[in-house]
Amino acid sequence: MNNTGLNLLKTLACMTAVSFFTLYQSYDRYNYNYSLALNILSFISTIATPLYFLLSGYIDSGQKHSPSWQLDKIRRILLIFLFWFTFFWFAGVQNKGYLIQPWFMISLILIYVSHPLIDRLMLFPGRTAAIIFILLLAAFLYDILAVLWPDNRAFSLLPQYRIWTWVLYYLSGRLMALPMVKQTLQSVRVVRLSLLLLPAVYLFTWLYERYYFIARFISTGNDFVLTGSQVYFLVILIAISVNGITLPAHWKKLPTVFATLGKTMTGVYILHYLVFNILAWAISIRSVVDKLLVIALTVALAMLISLAMLQIPGVKKLISL
Repeated sequence: MNNTGLNLLKTLACMTAVSFFTLYQSYDRYNYNYSLALNILSFISTIATPLYFLLSGYIDSGQKHSPSWQLDKIRRILLIFLFWFTFFWFAGVQNKGYLIQPWFMISLILIYVSHPLIDRLMLFPGRTAAIIFILLLAAFLYDILAVLWPDNRAFSLLPQYRIWTWVLYYLSGRLMALPMVKQTLQSVRVVRLSLLLLPAVYLFTWLYERYYFIARFISTGNDFVLTGSQVYFLVILIAISVNGITLPAHWKKLPTVFATLGKTMTGVYILHYLVFNILAWAISIRSVVDKLLVIALTVALAMLISLAMLQIPGVKKLISL
């Protein structure tokens, strides 16, 4: 994908991460169960984590891989997790959801521990595509089985801990960055086809989740699901379609703005929940408009704080990989 498209997707990942993880959270004095606006926003935001792992794979493909690069990635993941865990522990807010989720760290470490194998796999695009298909099928079937038999311990693994889903998206990002695949995906014909399919896939996924997947989870006592496999094609089409966006020539500064905001992707993932809870504590949320305002402010402040921290060499490692 082109640089503008990549930075647009990073910015989208920031925005959807904030809205997905904060829509139904603390200090609210309003019932959202019947809000169609928030229901739609919640669905749109389900691409957040899949998109993050897809982009991570795509970005990593452009870097020079070596044992030192691999170890540095693992060290930085551990540093980020241990620092913020310690910070929030001593701040006394470790029980309010501010901590970086351990599944996130575990998934990333597993990916980077396995990186030499992933690099070898990328030498064979056909095999990579086959493994991605198998992972997709396995992830989707497991999600369905978990819905149908929620009391079965074999299918009781929390959605976020189904690490094969995140490996699936990471491998997809790596595959999309291969020169041959990249050239195909950037062709005008493929981009146009993706743009044509995107509305239909969005509608189908919305209906599937609203009237079957989420409905089944609610009816069986599961009140939360971190969607993954069922939005796979949606995420892939969004990534391809973004390449079809062309900015007017007189909007010269906009690509620079998106490039700047895109750098905050990991930082926003780390900081947004803390920022949101501070704002939600300070602002009385009594309507959907209040909620959307807090979410918008969370995105803006999390990005600004991340940008400020990225300017400090020693601190930069605490919010970026």
